[in-house]
Amino acid sequence: MPANAAQIDLYFTYRVHDEDLFAEYLDAVLPVTAEQEPYVLEYTLARGVYGTILQHERYENEAAIARHLELTREGQEKWGQSTELLDIRFVGPLSQEFRDAYNLDVGSWWDRYKAASRG
Repeated sequence: MPANAAQIDLYFTYRVHDEDLFAEYLDAVLPVTAEQEPYVLEYTLARGVYGTILQHERYENEAAIARHLELTREGQEKWGQSTELLDIRFVGPLSQEFRDAYNLDVGSWWDRYKAASRG
């Protein structure tokens, strides 16, 4: 089993409808993630031509997602208030308990199938 077999990737797209509140989310979450969360392996946002955001997050494992959400709770609330979620994809080994807790209408679950990677 590869060393990164427990990693979870989240890919989601959303629209921002309150730029000021969204900026507060970024100010609250990004520094904490960068400085206090070594189990968050990647946290990247990209803005599309029409303002849609594509966000990619990579975690060491399922427990790391829960720790991240707890530590950044206030910022996550601002994200929820300032955006409209369009799609989210969870990739990796997630328990049924996790899937039940985060069963979103716009979400889908993916298990890793084949890969080639370095490192």
